Amino acid sequence: MASKQKWEVGQIVKVGFVSGLEVIGKVATPGDYMPDLYVLFQASTKRIYRFVPHNGLTRCATLQEAAAW
Repeated sequence: MASKQKWEVGQIVKVGFVSGLEVIGKVATPGDYMPDLYVLFQASTKRIYRFVPHNGLTRCATLQEAAAW
């Protein structure tokens, strides 16, 4: 059985085939029934991503873009 990932700031996670992603932020989405948004950073490539469970992973140019909902 695979271990569950911890989606907390500072944790390293994997999304699909993209590994080594550090959770650097979480944007709660209360009241809209959507999953929370996570801001991720991949140190090996210096790339920033936005991840919403069940909606996918998106590469972003800036932290502001990644955190925008």
